[in-house]
Amino acid sequence: MKKHLAICTAVLLCIALAGCQAQQSGAEAAASEDTAAMQLSPMTLSEDAARVLDLAGITGSEFVPYEYQAGDTLRCITIQRYILNDALTWEAADSGFYQTYNDTPLAAGGYLALTGQSTEGYAIRFSAPGIGDGVNPPALPEDLPAAAACGVGAQQQAVPIVYDEEIPLLVRTYRDKSELYVYDAARDFADPSRFTGDLFTEAYTITFSDEMPA
Repeated sequence: MKKHLAICTAVLLCIALAGCQAQQSGAEAAASEDTAAMQLSPMTLSEDAARVLDLAGITGSEFVPYEYQAGDTLRCITIQRYILNDALTWEAADSGFYQTYNDTPLAAGGYLALTGQSTEGYAIRFSAPGIGDGVNPPALPEDLPAAAACGVGAQQQAVPIVYDEEIPLLVRTYRDKSELYVYDAARDFADPSRFTGDLFTEAYTITFSDEMPA
C-alpha cells in the first residue's frame, strides 16, 4: 500500500511540477555560475496543476514546490529533517533525511517538492536530470492526538544559494490549542522559542555543496 501511495505521489508531483514549469521562464536550461545567480525560489502552481492536486485532496500546505539554480560545480544536495526537543533545540532525524551526490557535477538546476498530510511527515521528491526520486514520508509520533491543531510555515521568498549553508524550507508544529499563528520557516527555524509547549514540531532544510560528503 505504501509503495502504491509513493508511486501516486510521484505521478502527482510530475504533473504539478509540469504545471509550475509552464509558469517559470528560463527554467529549462541550467545557467552557469558566471551568468546567473544561484538561488532557491518557491514556485507558483498553474491553475491546471492546482486542480489536479485538489482532485487528489492535497492542500497548498501539503504540497510545497521549489525551483533551484545552483552552479556548475554542484556535487551534493542534502535535505535534513529536524525534530524540536523539550529544550527547544533542533535534533537531526534519521527519518526524512535525503542526500544525493556524485564525483562529477550534478545538474545545476531542478525542482523539488515536499508533500505530506497532517497525519504524516513530508515526502521529498525531486525532478532533475540524474537525481534520484527522493524519500517517502516518515511517521509522526504515535501519541500525537488526532485533534491536535497543525500549523505550517514554508519558505516564501527567493533566497540565494551559498554552498554548505542550510536553507530552511519548512517548519510544522502541532499544539493542543485551537489558535494558530503565522509561521515563517527561516525566522522560526533560527528562533524556535515560539514553539514552547507545543506537542510536536519538525523542520526541513536543504543544503547545496560543491564538495562530496565526508
